[in-house]
Amino acid sequence: MSENNIDEKIIPGHEYDGIRELDNPLPGWWLTTFYGTIIFAVGYYVAYTFLGAPTQSQELKEAMTQIAALQGPVGKLPTEDELSAKFNTQTIADGKAVFVARCVACHGDKGQGLVGPNLTDAYWIHGKGTRADIFKVIHDGVPDKGMLAWGEILKPEEVLAVSSFVYSIRNTNVPGKAPQGDKVE
Repeated sequence: MSENNIDEKIIPGHEYDGIRELDNPLPGWWLTTFYGTIIFAVGYYVAYTFLGAPTQSQELKEAMTQIAALQGPVGKLPTEDELSAKFNTQTIADGKAVFVARCVACHGDKGQGLVGPNLTDAYWIHGKGTRADIFKVIHDGVPDKGMLAWGEILKPEEVLAVSSFVYSIRNTNVPGKAPQGDKVE
């Protein structure tokens, strides 16, 4: 810069210890951001004050209502008839995929049992091996035995699918862990 240009930017009366203060304009990007935030704030105020945009508490209440509608009544597990109505080859195939992804570590790749019990024999520790019993064990878990409550982790349709798969492999007698529990005919 030339000396003349600097002299034009010097603020008169602002010289201390030989340092002269210049009147430089702010960068364009900074001014654009500043004015943009002002425009945004005005739009935000108008939207939430006059146009009735939903507040965060209203959005939360709506989201909780949607979640409750997807889960159905709290604490209500499907009945044997409801589960048998949804029992089909597609549900079993979907259940096998979830079983392979989540359950193999404890129950083996064929349900033969490793840490967890053998799911392919006629012996059941919890319940009588009905669709509803299997669904309940998967959904609620068995904390004292180390079985997670998968109803808190998986989607309801995934719990249904896994329970359908486990029901489909019961009494196939894949060699594996020794029988545990009561024999169910």
